[in-house]
Amino acid sequence: MSAHAKLRSSIELREGRRSKKLHLVQKFPLPQPRGLLPQHSLAPGAIFPDGILTPMRIEVVQHSACFSDLRDSWSDLVRGSANATPFQSWEWHKTWFDFYGRSKRPFILAAWEGNGLIGLFPLARKAGAWSVLRSSGAGPSDYLHPLIRTDHETDVESAFSEYLSTQTDYSLIDLHQVGSRSDLAPEGAFELEQATCLMLDLPDSFDAYLGMLGKSLRYDVRKLEKSLFTEGRAKIEWATEESLPLGLEILFEQHRKRWRKRMLPGAFIGKSQTFHHAWAKLAIKQDWLRLGILYLDESPIGAIYGMAMGDAVFFYQAGFDPDHKAVSPGTLLVGNFIRRSIEEGRKQFDFLRGDEPYKRRWKPQRSFINRRLIIPRKTPLGALGAKWNLLGSRVEGKIRERLEGKSLV
Repeated sequence: MSAHAKLRSSIELREGRRSKKLHLVQKFPLPQPRGLLPQHSLAPGAIFPDGILTPMRIEVVQHSACFSDLRDSWSDLVRGSANATPFQSWEWHKTWFDFYGRSKRPFILAAWEGNGLIGLFPLARKAGAWSVLRSSGAGPSDYLHPLIRTDHETDVESAFSEYLSTQTDYSLIDLHQVGSRSDLAPEGAFELEQATCLMLDLPDSFDAYLGMLGKSLRYDVRKLEKSLFTEGRAKIEWATEESLPLGLEILFEQHRKRWRKRMLPGAFIGKSQTFHHAWAKLAIKQDWLRLGILYLDESPIGAIYGMAMGDAVFFYQAGFDPDHKAVSPGTLLVGNFIRRSIEEGRKQFDFLRGDEPYKRRWKPQRSFINRRLIIPRKTPLGALGAKWNLLGSRVEGKIRERLEGKSLV
């Protein structure tokens, strides 16, 4: 089999009318012109002479122009997926590859039903002591489950799981931040708990929400309505396209101040700041970005960084000046973000990774476990790679325990 044929390989899955069993058929279509997506001649729901419905095809997209080719279909899939978060978006993964993909190549699983894209699972392949197929976005991303069109989740996740279970070209497959609500389960995977995410279901009014809080926290949040704000000494401004670059720099500085007290660097180190500048520039055009700056007497003393998509908002990061702890800047920023989200009609406030005590004070009702799935090939290199990554996962967990804040006030 030629290398080009491998690149264009796809999996065809057919579901019979009488049986729910999925039949896996490997096929290698004729070479396509570089940069073009395959043409599909079958309409969704077409019936074959043997009574089989239109097949689902799993195609691997990994040529250099894959992001530009998939952009429109990817964005349409985000709009049509109930499980979509900003971390599944084209904008997030394209930016991640621009900044963290120098030694990697895209390997995107695309599920098609006729001409319609119904699922995407962005991965990255990397050579080395052992070849690895890893989640695209690993590191800064809180959710990396497949992006799937609503009502196709079970079939597409089964197809992706079966495809990954049959892979023999890589020593190791390493899938990060797969949410517990995802049924992705490749055969032979080691499953690790990678993070806990807390979820708050929002009521219809901010007053109703305040009634859910403890007396002490409710008192602090009500400072948003007291003289500090009504008389103009304090204000929270949400970033616009024009104020975004300065707002991010304020966020990074406030975040550093918070972590400097603990002799730790915080989250925004290395390429992280330039990555978030580039991502935020794209996100704010889609109304996905929520960046709020708290000012006291015209000086910034805190910042909150969140996202929004569909019915949900996501609390990503924050920072504040510990010298102004008495004002409770973190509490004011989170409270204001929740109030804005309720006013926008959002239904969920997702605290993302980290089961931290201060998050519990905001009365989240649900928690979800993110999993890391490590699937080694049955070879010495596969076993060595799995052992190395399992050790790395334990070290990462210890570091995260130290980095996760005990309070945000």
